[in-house]
Amino acid sequence: MATSTPVKLLTTRTRAAVAMALTAYAFVLAVRGGLHPGHNRSSWLMPASPILFGRPLVIANILIYGWFCWIAFWLVRRTAGRERVFMLGFFADILPWRLKILRPNWAVPVRHFAAIGLAVATLAALTLLLDPPDLGDTGDQADAT
Repeated sequence: MATSTPVKLLTTRTRAAVAMALTAYAFVLAVRGGLHPGHNRSSWLMPASPILFGRPLVIANILIYGWFCWIAFWLVRRTAGRERVFMLGFFADILPWRLKILRPNWAVPVRHFAAIGLAVATLAALTLLLDPPDLGDTGDQADAT
């Protein structure tokens, strides 16, 4: 059985900077939502429409949410190191988001959990941004000769 090697998604400083900026923006919005809970609205992924309502709407929302979970699983599984920490922190904001509909009394803890996950993801992106670029294994090849 072949094992897959981890994939590096944030390989350049530009990608790390964009990831950090987007995550920091989401973190600011999460903190703002925690301080002003009246500004947050909890809704389904797909709102009700004349075409899609009732049970088909619930099924469509469950399928889309399951697809998000599947993407999160594969992105976290395929990364390693600080990129995995970044992905875990980023998806800690997205995945528990629907628990607020199932249990409304969990809304505040889920919001805090999401803010902590985004803070961790922002710090992981910052360490990837400040880390010097990986130059490869040139030193190991020189030692082998």
